Amino acid sequence: MQKKILIVDDEAGIVQEIKEFLEEEGYEVRTADSAKAGIELIEEIRPDVVMIDVKLPDASGNEVLRACKEKSPKTKTIMVTGYVDQHVMDEAELIGRDTFLQKPFNLEKILEEINKLLA
Repeated sequence: MQKKILIVDDEAGIVQEIKEFLEEEGYEVRTADSAKAGIELIEEIRPDVVMIDVKLPDASGNEVLRACKEKSPKTKTIMVTGYVDQHVMDEAELIGRDTFLQKPFNLEKILEEINKLLA
């Protein structure tokens, strides 16, 4: 069965590139460009891994992380950020994020982290 990945990020170009790459690697990939849409998809599809951008247009990525941990506790989480805000990262760690990646990152690094989380 295909593993499901959800990407919650409002940077359309980057999201599309990651989506296509992961689909070529055999993953089923869904995307959401807002916290609200991301939380709805978490409930609907129960992804194996969710990548969450820290800065979303309608809420903090930590709100999506919190909702994910409540609604789909087995889902692995990767927090993604372009600028490290230590307070936000500490909060994400307390909520229970599994790992985090700093932008810019390469596609191989994303794949490596996902494979580690799913191993």
